[in-house]
Amino acid sequence: MFVFKKEQQVFDFGGIRIGGHPGENPTVLIGGLFFKGQSIMEDTREGLFDKKTAKDWIDSGVSMSDRTGHPLVIQTFGRTPAAMEKHLSWLVDNFDGPFMFESTNSKARLRAIEYCEESGLTERAIYNSINLSMKEDEKDKLKQSSLEMAVILGWSPRATTLPERLDIVRDVLIFSESLGIKKVLVDPATMPVGAGYGLEHRTTIAIKSELGLPTCLAPHNAPSAWRFIRQTGLDDKSIQTATIVAATVAAQLFATDAIMFGSLTHSKEVFTSVALIANAMASAVAEANSALDIDKSIFDPPSFE
Repeated sequence: MFVFKKEQQVFDFGGIRIGGHPGENPTVLIGGLFFKGQSIMEDTREGLFDKKTAKDWIDSGVSMSDRTGHPLVIQTFGRTPAAMEKHLSWLVDNFDGPFMFESTNSKARLRAIEYCEESGLTERAIYNSINLSMKEDEKDKLKQSSLEMAVILGWSPRATTLPERLDIVRDVLIFSESLGIKKVLVDPATMPVGAGYGLEHRTTIAIKSELGLPTCLAPHNAPSAWRFIRQTGLDDKSIQTATIVAATVAAQLFATDAIMFGSLTHSKEVFTSVALIANAMASAVAEANSALDIDKSIFDPPSFE
């Protein structure tokens, strides 16, 4: 179990505390909705989807969050500005917690910023993500808005070592401050297996050690292009889900505060596995605190004995 000398910052993201020393607060789990490939999507360009099934997925995630004590954040995807607005407007009527928004389309991200501002949602909205390649119109829109929460992407194709990743993180942190961002989740980026998967764990520990900031990762990216699980006999949903669970738990053990686990459909498997490891972490942290004479609060997960 990791014990950091650096004091750890904790930020309130829409009513959820994220950050702190390992075991201090429950690991936050972030499930995705409305991205291409999900069975609910009927038209990604127009933002048409199966609302009943989407609501069932949300209810399942909320139920698992309530049962385990691990907070749920929902990440909303939108292919176009129209789709982004439809997804956000429906989500906030059907989910009370904080949410992220993300798109590969800059115009969709711009519309999300505008919509959150217009609808009074900025205290619940987390921008994903700030990076050094942002375009000027998006920088200006974010700076002019009242959004204060964001994911900081500490990655560059040229940053292949720990010192290089940390340099990127520091640069993006300074940049984010200029845009009015006050609460951050630092994401050193999870690469696919064979393309650098693993360095993000070293970087996460270094971020906690040197900067004391809340961290997040998207470990479901690791097996996304892994050829091993595309082989005949291994290319089924149960094995693919197992790799997502394994990658999520690894991130949890390496001091990641918030974890994007991919599709919200995996809620039961992910929350159950994270709840198991949370019990192990609570015991380990309690022993470490006692041995080192440290007075820190510990998340007390339900054990269901």
